[in-house]
Amino acid sequence: HISQLKLLSAELPDLTVQVDCSKGTYIRSLARDLGSMLETGAHLTGLRRTRIGPYQVDQAITLDNFIENIKLL
Repeated sequence: HISQLKLLSAELPDLTVQVDCSKGTYIRSLARDLGSMLETGAHLTGLRRTRIGPYQVDQAITLDNFIENIKLL
C-alpha cells in the first residue's frame, strides 16, 4: 500500500521522490511501473529508508556506537 508519493525534485532525466508505504512494498517495482506508465523506462539510482514503523532515521546510532553499548552490558 502506498499512502503518499511526493515529487521532491525533477532534474530530467532524474526524479527524486519520497514514498510513504507499508511493509512489503517493492520500490524498485514502483520505479519500473512509473517508467512504464511514462513510456520511458525507469530504474533506481538510490534508495534510502528513513523510517521503519515508529523509528525515524534520526534516531539511529552508528555500528560503532552499538558495539560500544553492547560491551557495557
